[in-house]
Amino acid sequence: MAPVIMGHTDRPELGEELKNSFCATDPDMARVFARTTFLSDSRDELGRVKVPTLVLECAQDVIAPREVGAFVHQAISGSTLVALDSTGHCPHLSAPEATNEAIREFLA
Repeated sequence: MAPVIMGHTDRPELGEELKNSFCATDPDMARVFARTTFLSDSRDELGRVKVPTLVLECAQDVIAPREVGAFVHQAISGSTLVALDSTGHCPHLSAPEATNEAIREFLA
């Protein structure tokens, strides 16, 4: 699953890095994470967010397509939506410079 999440067939080392990270996770913690990720729905909570919020999305992401970023952005009043020119669900790994720049600009 890691290579699909990364979305970079041209950079297999990224999928390998994510796979190694997954495999290094304590199984009990991974179970909690999986349960929360796949069995919870917190969309109704987004309207309660009252702090400045940056919503980052990648141009191509099989886990969270652009509609997800638009939904989150619309649901959180005053949020900032930034679409990175990147692929995959982990831009902090595949496009760290662009991710860092977006965060820096938001914080400024």
